[in-house]
Amino acid sequence: MNNKINFTKENYLEFNDFNDVMIQTFGIGCSLCYESQISFVLNGHPKPIGTLIKEQNKNLTDNEVENLVKKPIQDWQAFEDVNFEKQTPIFLCDECWNQMI
Repeated sequence: MNNKINFTKENYLEFNDFNDVMIQTFGIGCSLCYESQISFVLNGHPKPIGTLIKEQNKNLTDNEVENLVKKPIQDWQAFEDVNFEKQTPIFLCDECWNQMI
């Protein structure tokens, strides 16, 4: 199996997730070194979960949040699965980004 990482810098955007919800809640990190300071995300990604919650523009109960994020969590998992198969990193920290470009 080829272990070459599939990377094209034009395929990445700055990662912005309100209050770093995905990092804090799900423990995501850089796809290469697992660092929690994520700066870039693969283009075509689902909406970051913190941003999705913030866009509701109201205080949500825990139950409402749970229902709101069920599908986005599945979408993120599917996005991760597809790109893992292609050996394409989803999230990159500054250090890995700088090594890749």
